[in-house]
Formats: sequence, structure tokens, C-alpha cells
Amino acid sequence: MGKKRKTKAAPAAPTRTYGKVALSADETLHRLWERGLRIDDRPSNLRTLRSIGHFRLLIYMRRFQNPATKGFWPRTRFSDIVELYDFDRRLRSVTMDAIERIEVALRAALSNPLAIDHGSHWYVERDRFGDLPTYARVLNQITQECEAKKGLALTHYYQTYARPELPPVWLMCERLSLGALSRVFGALSMRDRKIAGRHIWPEIPDALLVGWLQSWTDLRNACAHHSRLLGMKLTVSQPAKPIGRGLTRYASEMALPDPFYARATMMKALLDPLSYGDEWREALRITLTGCDHVEPLAHLGFPAGWHLMPAWQ
Repeated sequence: MGKKRKTKAAPAAPTRTYGKVALSADETLHRLWERGLRIDDRPSNLRTLRSIGHFRLLIYMRRFQNPATKGFWPRTRFSDIVELYDFDRRLRSVTMDAIERIEVALRAALSNPLAIDHGSHWYVERDRFGDLPTYARVLNQITQECEAKKGLALTHYYQTYARPELPPVWLMCERLSLGALSRVFGALSMRDRKIAGRHIWPEIPDALLVGWLQSWTDLRNACAHHSRLLGMKLTVSQPAKPIGRGLTRYASEMALPDPFYARATMMKALLDPLSYGDEWREALRITLTGCDHVEPLAHLGFPAGWHLMPAWQ
């Protein structure tokens, strides 16, 4: 008989009870002042604390604090923290603008070329997908999302047509969430996935595109939920380094997948065929130079002269 495998004991459950009492904006501001923060405009600082909240600002305060004592470095102002927060908000904003363009292109890639070849309801056909379980999951999700998200166009379809029970693909693609769209693309048969992908991104292999779209979806969700990008290690669904003719100019800029820079480069590769890559570069360049408290390399992975690299030309 073989040896029994030793199983690791589960970590002990925490026993401490969280007992901190919430403080008012005035009390919070006073506590920050006691730790050495300069209150440079009390009425404005109070409004900021009330409208944004101490917890959301806390992560940006760490940039200006002694890690050992949590005291603020000399001459640190409350407005310095707000400037850093506003920078991160602007970075999410320009990123979401670029993401929107890729999202619209993905919806078009899934609806147009396959509809030309296979008709308006190609997505209900078993042959369009890789295997039966995946096909069943995709069709179930499409059905649920179409039932849950009516909207004017979908309501009009169901009020006007008795058959087919599901709407045409161009309407379905407009109703599906971004995550669902990425999963539909990844579930397609190899042949149909290539047709859809090359409709917009002819240089990107379909297998690579599947992973990139997942990375891009996770980045979009982070931005949509106002998560921090500054100094954040993006470890979920890291974008694979591209391999292949036409993509070598992006490869060296994606050697380290954790920083925001790798995903920014990936988005540049997705935006170039849409004629938006240069605009994305300029929006990033202006944003990165808009805050004196940000070090692009240390906080986001952008090397010096990044905008002059072949990937960004």
C-alpha cells in the first residue's frame, strides 16, 4: 500500500474582534493633523473627507507616511493626498475611454462577420462552438442575460416577433456584459474564433486574443469599480507576452506582466488597428506628467522614454 499523504492543517481562525468606532470628518481630520498632516484648507478638506471617505483616501496617504510610525513626512499637505487620488481617477478615466473603443470593436467582431456567413442567429448553432458543455453554458448565459436585461430594443423584439425565441446576434451582443462577450469569444470553435478575431485584429493569434480579452475585461472591471491602479500589482489574468510576426514591437514592453504598463501596452496593440493607438499614447503621456507625486516607473512600471519605444509609435 502506498504511503498516506500528509494533509496540511487548516490555519487557525482569527480570534480578535474588530472594535474600532467610526469617526466624523472633523474627528478624522484632527487625527490626521495629530500625525503631522498639514490641513491647508479646512473647509475644502472636510468636504473631501465627507464626499470621498477616509477609507478610500487611506491608501493614497501611505505614499506620504513613515511606514514604521504612520506619521506624515514633514510638510505633507492634505491637498497632496487629494492630488494623488485625482491622478488615479484621471488614469482610470482615460483607461475606460480606451476600453470602450475595444469593447465596441469586440461586439462588432462577434456580430458582423459570422452573421454574414451563418445568419442572424448563428450563436444558437452547436457547430459554432468547441464542445457541447461549453455550448450549453454559453447559450444558458445568453438566455439569462437577454431575459434579465430587456431595454427598448429587446422589448420591441419580443413584442414584435414570436420566433426565434432569442434575438438576432447584433442585438444579443449589445445586451451581453463584457465578461460574457469575452467568454462567448473564447468558447467559439477555432475556425469561427479566427473569423471573428481577424475581422478587427488580423495580426493577433486567436489563442492569444482570448487571454488578452480576459486581461482587458479584468482591467475594465477594476476601473468600473473605482479600484486603485496606482502602485497596484495586477496579478489576475496577466496578459501573455505576444509571439508572432507583427507583434514583436510589443513583446519587449510586456516582459513584466504585473505592472499597469504591461496592460497599457496590450491595449495599445488592441487599439492600433482601430486607429486609436496614438491617441491612447498621448492621453497616457499627458496623464502621467500631471502629478508631481507620481513616479511612472516605480508606481506603474512605465520606463523612462516609454512613449518613444517601437510599441508606442
